[in-house]
Amino acid sequence: MSRELRLTAGPILPQLLRLTLPLLCANVLQQLYNIINSLVVTHYLGENAFAALGVAESVMNLYIYVITGACMGAAVLTARFFGEGNLPRLRQQLYVSAALIGGCTLAAVALGQLLLPQLLALIQTPAELADSVSVYLRVILAGMVFTFTYNYLAASLRAVGDTRAALCFLLISLGYNLASAWLLVAVLDMGILGTALATASAQLLSSLLCLWYIWKKRPFLLIRREDMRMDRQLLGLTGSYAAVAALQQSSLYLGKLIIQSAVNGISAASSAPISAFAAATRVENFIQAFGISGCEAAAIFIAQNRGAGEQRRVRSGFTRTAVMLVGTGLAFSALMRLAARPLALIFLEPGTQAVPCAVSYLRLIGLFYFLSFVGHLFVGWFRGNGRMNITFYGTTLQIVLRVAGTYLLIGAMGLDAVALATGLGWVVIVLFQLTVFALEQKGIWPRAEGPRE
Repeated sequence: MSRELRLTAGPILPQLLRLTLPLLCANVLQQLYNIINSLVVTHYLGENAFAALGVAESVMNLYIYVITGACMGAAVLTARFFGEGNLPRLRQQLYVSAALIGGCTLAAVALGQLLLPQLLALIQTPAELADSVSVYLRVILAGMVFTFTYNYLAASLRAVGDTRAALCFLLISLGYNLASAWLLVAVLDMGILGTALATASAQLLSSLLCLWYIWKKRPFLLIRREDMRMDRQLLGLTGSYAAVAALQQSSLYLGKLIIQSAVNGISAASSAPISAFAAATRVENFIQAFGISGCEAAAIFIAQNRGAGEQRRVRSGFTRTAVMLVGTGLAFSALMRLAARPLALIFLEPGTQAVPCAVSYLRLIGLFYFLSFVGHLFVGWFRGNGRMNITFYGTTLQIVLRVAGTYLLIGAMGLDAVALATGLGWVVIVLFQLTVFALEQKGIWPRAEGPRE
């Protein structure tokens, strides 16, 4: 077991940066998958194809972020057992995670393929976009098996402090994605099907590279025959960590999938609101990568040190992460307010009706955006300490407020209703998290979840 992977001794800030920066690069590169597809589709296939891609990705992103969230949640337990030095328990937990999350992924993919027409009708997909959306999603859903494999392996590496290897493999697969998307769409004229094939095969490549690296460099993570046991207590812990983290990680996209239906509903005369929402979502996804990276780094650091009984390091790590995340959130809030138009024009053609819609949306949501980073900070704290019920309560509250606010206001405000409802949801969830944190520090509530192993 390599000493350089441990986070339970040594200078805290360098360790947090060593964790966060590769995570940030990896999350940004993940967003570049979508951005590359968007740019290729916009340039070679036009605005209608871009709108279709926006609708398809509202479904695709829900799958991706449920899978990544589940893997991140389960990896908190991996980090804890690594901090304890309990490698047999760590490998057994990896086996339980693979069986549980992998099985759920296969079931969700099968269900999505079976009910895809009904799903597209549920979110009010415009008739002229339905065929393109369906073609894209059929391929992407089949490739979700590779998405799970990569995220499961990458999360396992990150949990033991190795955040650079998965980043390198993601960079390689991104280069492949760029080349293959251009070849299939621009040269072979395969349309939106080409972008889907490029993305799915890139996920397969990154999965194979991760598996090879673990076999060669981190063999203590390889599951052995004696590790293949289903422990009821471990299954319950893994299931709760994975489920709640998946809900928290996917809350932005779960809300947007439901909200996409409302946006589609106001687009009877023009696809401009759909295109504007798709462009704004890409900007948001890129910015959210910074908050998610800080959240994941905090959870891993806290979980390892909690497993080792280093409570002073747990608090010091949280304080340093708070400074990084809140400062970054304020900078991005200012950027969205001041540079809304240039950000929108990355994905939209100048002079189209979608541009002013996207600009108005970005400027309004920019007023609140730093609060999402505060929310990520507290999620990292509660997740790393095993208090998954708190993240569940907060996430559920946020989703309900966002969706209800959008449907109440969208008739009067159009796309701006989505931005305002999202911002107000962040206000409420941060107030909730601050209240719980204050009660926790006073020893009033809550109690830590999950017995020590």
